[in-house]
Parts: sequence; C-alpha cells; structure tokens
Amino acid sequence: MVGQSREITTGMKIAIAVISLLVATAYFTFLDWGAMKIQGLDYFYMFRK
Repeated sequence: MVGQSREITTGMKIAIAVISLLVATAYFTFLDWGAMKIQGLDYFYMFRK
C-alpha cells in the first residue's frame, strides 16, 4: 500500500468533466425554476432589452 499512487486516466477526466457539467446545469436549472416560481423570471430575462 505504501507508495501506491492512483492516477486518473483520460477517460476518468472526461467522465468527471461530463458529470460536473450535468450537475452544474441541473443546479442552474433548479435555481432558475425557483426564480421563475418566485419572481416570474426565466433563463434570459437579463438579456432582454
């Protein structure tokens, strides 16, 4: 056990990146849903003129 290192393979890095993006998207969508429910806002309300 001593001296053993766990290397993260390229496939694992890609999987971690994809999972992170999915979690971030789900979190943003949940926050947006809450904002829409409370204030009537949507994803692009700040980009409207």
